[in-house]
Amino acid sequence: MHIKKSSIQRRVLIAAACLSACGFTSSAMADNYPSRPVKLIVPYPAGGPIDAVARGFAERLGKVMGQPVLIDNRGGANEIIAGDVVAKSPADGYTILLGTDATFSGNKFLFKKMPFNPLTDLVPVSRVALVNMGFIVDGSLPVKNLKEFVALVKANPDKYNYGSAGAGGPTHIPMDAFTRQEGLQITHVAYKGIAPAAQDLLGGQIQAMIAGSTAATPYLASGKMKVLAISGPKRAKALPNVPTLAESGYPNTEFYFYLGLTVPKGTPKPVIDLIAASTRKVLSDQTFVEKTLDTFAFEPLGETPEQFAAFLVKDRAAAEKKIRDSGVILD
Repeated sequence: MHIKKSSIQRRVLIAAACLSACGFTSSAMADNYPSRPVKLIVPYPAGGPIDAVARGFAERLGKVMGQPVLIDNRGGANEIIAGDVVAKSPADGYTILLGTDATFSGNKFLFKKMPFNPLTDLVPVSRVALVNMGFIVDGSLPVKNLKEFVALVKANPDKYNYGSAGAGGPTHIPMDAFTRQEGLQITHVAYKGIAPAAQDLLGGQIQAMIAGSTAATPYLASGKMKVLAISGPKRAKALPNVPTLAESGYPNTEFYFYLGLTVPKGTPKPVIDLIAASTRKVLSDQTFVEKTLDTFAFEPLGETPEQFAAFLVKDRAAAEKKIRDSGVILD
C-alpha cells in the first residue's frame, strides 16, 4: 500500500498537536506562569480579619511570584458566590480562591443544590492557616472558666442564648456539637456576621459565642467580654493568659476553621505546585507571620497540594457527621 509523503507529514503534525494538547502546552504555561497579575478571590467583604489576612498574604505572595496578586472580595451565600466564580474561571492559575472549610467541606452537606461541586470543581493547592477561635462570654456572667460556664447553663436550662455568624457556619456547627456533647439546653441565635453577634453579646441578648479572639479583644480590658478558652494545641500569643480547650478539661473538643487555596479543575499541576511552593515561602517569613497572622491568632500551615487533599478526606467526613447531627439544612 502506497502512502503519499504529504499524508504522513499531515499525520505527524496531527500527532504532535495531540501531544501538545495533552502535556506540552501545560508545561509551557507553567514555565511562563505567572506572566500577568493574579486574582485572589476572598469570600468575605473588606474590613474583616479574613480580608486583612488575605491582603497581607496577597502582597507577600505577589512579591514571591513576581506579579501582583489582586484581591477580589465576593462575599455572601456562605462562600458559595466566591467559590462559583473560581470554579467557573479559566483553569490557568490566574484565579485563586482563598476560602474556608465552609466551601471545602461544609456546604456540600448544608445545601441540597449548589451551582458547582466543591469536591470536584475545585482543586486543593495549600492550606494556608489555621484559625483558632475563642469561647467568648458576657463579662457579667459569674464564671471564670469553661467548666463553670457549662455548670451554669446546666443549672439553668433554656435560660441562656448563644450567637453565631450564621447558621451552618464555622461559628455555629462546632458550638452545636459542643452543646450536644455536654447536654446543654441553650438557644442558638443566628446573625449575619460576627459583628452583630458581638454587639448583642455586649447588650445581653446572647451570653456566649465562639469566634476569632479579635472579636473580644476591644472589650477584654473593660471586662465586658471574657475569653474562657481558645482552641488549638497551644495558647495564642495575643492571649497568653487564656487556656486552651485541652487545658480547660475538653481535650477532644475543637473550635477552628482554616483558610485554604484552591483553583479550578484542570489547572496544570506545575502551576498548582508553583502556587503552593510560593505560599510556603510566604508562610516561612517570620515578619509576615508576626505582623499579619499572630495579630489575629492565625497559625501558619503551608501544606502541599497532596497534604491538603488528604486532609480534606477526613475533614469532609467529620463535617458531614456534625452537620447531619445538627439537623441544619440551608435550602
